[in-house]
Amino acid sequence: AFTFYRAMVKPIEAYDAIAIYGIKSKIFYLAGSIPQDYFSSIGRAFPHPDYPLNIPLFETCIYLFMGKLNDQLVKIMFPLYYLGILGIFYYALRRFAGSTYALLFTFLTASVSQFNSYATNAYADLPLAYYYFASAVFLFSWFRDTRKSSRLAISAVMAALAGWTKNEGLMYCLINFIVIGAFLVFNLKKVKKRDLLMAGLYVLTVVIILSPFLWIRNAERLINTDVESGGAGALYMVKQLYKLGPILYEFQKEFFGPKKWNILWPVIALAFIFRFKDAFRGIQRYAAVSVILAVLGYVSIYMISVLDINFFAGKTMSRFLIHFMPLAVLWLALVLKDDIVI
Repeated sequence: AFTFYRAMVKPIEAYDAIAIYGIKSKIFYLAGSIPQDYFSSIGRAFPHPDYPLNIPLFETCIYLFMGKLNDQLVKIMFPLYYLGILGIFYYALRRFAGSTYALLFTFLTASVSQFNSYATNAYADLPLAYYYFASAVFLFSWFRDTRKSSRLAISAVMAALAGWTKNEGLMYCLINFIVIGAFLVFNLKKVKKRDLLMAGLYVLTVVIILSPFLWIRNAERLINTDVESGGAGALYMVKQLYKLGPILYEFQKEFFGPKKWNILWPVIALAFIFRFKDAFRGIQRYAAVSVILAVLGYVSIYMISVLDINFFAGKTMSRFLIHFMPLAVLWLALVLKDDIVI
């Protein structure tokens, strides 16, 4: 309730929320469509014209529903994403544990300051966390019961919507592809032709949903200046090793940052160390692999980016951690569920 109050007590006012998303939604609403010259002309006047359009289009739909522009009421979508994550989290964990245990970890997730703060500022990071978390949960659910193809379909749509929400969502689509491959390898003796077909359809569905914007971005040569690579190859990566110091420095600031994260990350690290075998046992192995791949993916982005590493990591790392935090907490709950008696 307090998160909803904080979100609705003032209009959209954060810089990125206005410059990257809010201004685009107003253009679409006032034009009654996406203007024909938007990608070639209008959109280039504002920061990050390459960013996907899910959030601006969502805001436009709310304006259309209200019949007017309203920078305050449109923010209702962001705490609803927050509530959606908590609902999915509770029912996902409820399949493995009792209601009290599930409610406890849902509360621990909800109370992380950095997490609930981003439900109030109209940034796209929490929506991305929602889509990715939903895609992962339904994907893992299909792993448990491959007869339920509807769960795989929901996962594919949610993953594709993550790609439509932020550029980082494309990385999470790739992570899901890798995790599906890992599942098929781990269960090679049990895999049926139907499972292989469904996995192929999963990849095809995600690609089809993503393809319109990817085609437009390529055709209009919309480049992401944050992660634009300065080079390629082993020699280039060796030259970038100096960035590991600033990356680790920023990471430890977040890792030991109780003001933003409570003691979440140290607890996850301790659970990983002392319950290492359980970390990669059962369904939680796929959550662990997903989180590890996400961390490695962001480190790779930092390594190849042409931006100043101190500025880039300091500006973005606290946001990046939000994207996979719900899945990390779900992993923690699954690993500890046999130890905690409530």
